[in-house]
Amino acid sequence: MKKVQGAVHFVANNKLSFERGPSPVELYPTPADQLGHKKKAQPQPTMEEILPKLETPEMKARIADLLSRYPEAQGALLEVLWLVQEALGWVPREGIRFAAKACGCSAAHAFGVATFYTMYKHAPTGRFLLQFCRNICCEQKGASNIIAYTEKALNIKTGETTPDGLFTILQVECLGACGFGPVMLVNDDFATNAKDGKLTMLPGETLTPEHVDNILRWCYAREKEFKNEPVRDALGGSVAGHLGHPGAPGASAVAQTFDYAPPSPVLGLKAISKETGVVLTWKGAPEFTRLVVEREEGGSWKEIGEPSVKDKEFTDPNGRSGMNYRMIATSGDRVAKPSKEEKAV
Repeated sequence: MKKVQGAVHFVANNKLSFERGPSPVELYPTPADQLGHKKKAQPQPTMEEILPKLETPEMKARIADLLSRYPEAQGALLEVLWLVQEALGWVPREGIRFAAKACGCSAAHAFGVATFYTMYKHAPTGRFLLQFCRNICCEQKGASNIIAYTEKALNIKTGETTPDGLFTILQVECLGACGFGPVMLVNDDFATNAKDGKLTMLPGETLTPEHVDNILRWCYAREKEFKNEPVRDALGGSVAGHLGHPGAPGASAVAQTFDYAPPSPVLGLKAISKETGVVLTWKGAPEFTRLVVEREEGGSWKEIGEPSVKDKEFTDPNGRSGMNYRMIATSGDRVAKPSKEEKAV
């Protein structure tokens, strides 16, 4: 327990004076101390050091694709910050400045966004970042006991990294999987157990001390199997052949997808008959990567066009009043439900 001795007094001339008291006053740990997010002095790389990893052709293409999905470039800030973290392993200050410039916003705004969310790392971490949810659902299901067990198993406290650089423990807010609580992430993957060489999170499966041991053994086995996998350097870099984080240079890992969370369907579809054909209008979403227009013919649906995700209007020159239309959106590999059918009027 930290202690401070003395007292601060205001005096008539508005200056502060400090008097030592007879006994120390206890200071309780702050949430940052408890959850492992206390701001520590962290050496920061220069822009010249990080640019080679942020200005690759692949990175430029991915940023351009993200920017094209938003009416205002600033809307892509969260995702560009993710790309910075993906490339560097964490988000240094110059990485925030890079993202701000790419999205056309001030560095101060980008800094506020990057420091608001705990999923952005502002210091290098161990190869396996273990994040435990401490929100109310997980807490009621025993998160504190699981965290204490993991700290004891690894002989570190929350916010610390093991001497071998393998593990870092953090406590975070809701991870969005309350039904599986207590919930943890191993890097970017949910895990309540490890079976047959894979991390698992199955319905009815709960994170227990025994399952934590299985997960840690999986991590150690991965480290042994991929002993040539490079440790992230001071800039969070990794060389070709890295088998870990999805999207890292040379990575073979596949980003986790969720079948229960398809993209939203196209909304507000309207079909108006005009001299030029049937004109369709709709409301899209920034997450769309592909749009398809279909027309009903003989009881089945036929694809008749693929407008750009930035378009708000599509004309079917062969359309006429009374024909039925619908649209289907995709986001990456996820396919949305067809839009509501609309009859041309």
